[in-house]
Amino acid sequence: MSDYHIYQDYSGTLKTNIFYQLAVSMDEDLVEHEYPKSEGWIFLNKRSPTNSELRLKGSPQSWLDASIFDSKKTKKYRCPTDRLHVTEEYFTELKIEVHNAIEAEIILSDFNFSMDDEDQAFLVTKIFADRVTKSGLKGVGFAPVTINYSGAQNEKSIPSLFALQFMGHNCLRPRSIQGAKNACPFCGHEPLICQVCGFDYFICSTCQKPAWTTKNEHKGSNDKHLIVSPLKQRETLIMEGSKWDGSDFVYGGGNSLVYYNLISKRALDWLLSIHAVHFCARPIQVCIDGMTDQQLEMLAKVQKPIIS
Repeated sequence: MSDYHIYQDYSGTLKTNIFYQLAVSMDEDLVEHEYPKSEGWIFLNKRSPTNSELRLKGSPQSWLDASIFDSKKTKKYRCPTDRLHVTEEYFTELKIEVHNAIEAEIILSDFNFSMDDEDQAFLVTKIFADRVTKSGLKGVGFAPVTINYSGAQNEKSIPSLFALQFMGHNCLRPRSIQGAKNACPFCGHEPLICQVCGFDYFICSTCQKPAWTTKNEHKGSNDKHLIVSPLKQRETLIMEGSKWDGSDFVYGGGNSLVYYNLISKRALDWLLSIHAVHFCARPIQVCIDGMTDQQLEMLAKVQKPIIS
């Protein structure tokens, strides 16, 4: 680890199989390649039949194919050390454009994927949203979705959709820095990575330079960039139990195309019990050091199945 300045710290009393990263595949035909079991994705709930199977059968049906073309968002600033640090960002409204063929009969799964160049959204129907709300699971929210049809002359009947939001407070452990000051290596602006909330300045807000790079891209002793550890070293996330608010749906990256949001074991068990599709999940670690008795009680509770 001494070769890297920025890395994931795995110290403390860590527990696994309590919280999981949740992902929705862009293409269920490629899900095993997008989310391989070799990288810890142990739950792969696919839609059946897949789009390719529907095409082979000559079926008029196809799963929803849509992209985000406009959105409104709100940001949360909960860092006690710097009120400019964004701790969470959510959709408040979302507009999508449907790209299915005009003649297609559009079908929906429990989770439907949509994206643009910057964001992704998990789209769910009102029926599914009501079911999650009534389940007793905590921390789930929904943003309304407006649907635009590319073939407007032949609008298709799609029920109301909502973008699933993970409202539980972000409590992921920030990446650590060693062998260097927690500051921009070019201009000295600090902190580079907030050790309270995890907000980082990969692109320095002062000098606008990227602060770190990989070991392979580093140019040697005259290169001021800090070196970040390989993705494999940072892949398993750590949730700080002492900062957890008791939610089952926890913010891990919001609408990001790079970072995944989190669900509790009982939320995962509930999704599996209702045979929800299509989604992938892999376990993360939870640090229980510093948790209150109330938090430990809640942690035990989210490991037990919930009655659907």
